[in-house]
Amino acid sequence: MLMIAFAMALLGKLVLSANGVINNAEVDSLESESINTATAIGQGMIERIGVKGYDDVFFGGIDTAATAFKATLGRDGVGEVAGKDTTFDDMDDYAGFLDSVATPRFGKFYLSCGVCYVNATAPFDSTSTQTFMKRIRVTVTNSYLVDPADPRKLSGGITMYKLVAYR
Repeated sequence: MLMIAFAMALLGKLVLSANGVINNAEVDSLESESINTATAIGQGMIERIGVKGYDDVFFGGIDTAATAFKATLGRDGVGEVAGKDTTFDDMDDYAGFLDSVATPRFGKFYLSCGVCYVNATAPFDSTSTQTFMKRIRVTVTNSYLVDPADPRKLSGGITMYKLVAYR
């Protein structure tokens, strides 16, 4: 009788351990899938921005001075409607742009976009003067994107960058 009780306890521990492993694998799978989805959404937004014109002030040829470009980045207000990127005609219209993408599995992913001038020698430091290089930043957040260091906390999202040179 004692051996049967011991065997039942051992079997119970084994079942609980196996259940924990299966549960952890499912959580890891969901986290990976949400990261892949967020990355695809962010990359898609970067590509949408990247096909727009570099600047709407100066479209023709190659100018010798970057000062020909628009000094203030963002929407121009001439036919460009906030929240409707189909009305945007150049990259810097996306500065401050917010959007969301609904997915059937993970709900809404929220996008935050930024565009700034940068120098080729310091591409991660924005500059207030016009240059021949812009940096696109897209951050994607979702409630399924958790902090790997502490899975009980949401991560700051996934941020991706693209450098675009005029020349």
